[in-house]
Amino acid sequence: MPAGYNREEIGSATTMNKKTLFTLPIASTTFEGGGAFLCRGAILFEYFRDGSLRKSGIQFENISALRERAEPSCTAWHVEGSYDTLVEIEESPWLAEIISDIPEVLRPKWGLRHYMIYIDSSGCFEFIAKSWKALEEESGSWMPL
Repeated sequence: MPAGYNREEIGSATTMNKKTLFTLPIASTTFEGGGAFLCRGAILFEYFRDGSLRKSGIQFENISALRERAEPSCTAWHVEGSYDTLVEIEESPWLAEIISDIPEVLRPKWGLRHYMIYIDSSGCFEFIAKSWKALEEESGSWMPL
């Protein structure tokens, strides 16, 4: 049972499936700076490949909600199947809650999904968003000099 769900969600949370969408291009244990960070609807990270600093990330579009759990607060459920892997949570009570808060006339336009990824030394990131895309790997750092 994933922590962070209320008692009414216990029955439905056990039926949630994780659908694999994307695996990080390099193990998160090798990220520079000890993990990843959130910035403007994206998870950004840096790493060395072939002796040069590289940057990449995952961008989420039309975010309705997000939550982050520090590594010590994650349960096995947050890690299993989502370690270095973006997954879609199917039959998500959290997604149902967010959708129920959106005016009914807008719901079809939003097409929201529940995404989750666990990154070593950072923890678990969850997004209720319309879509996602992997950012192209580039040379350099996300941090200005």
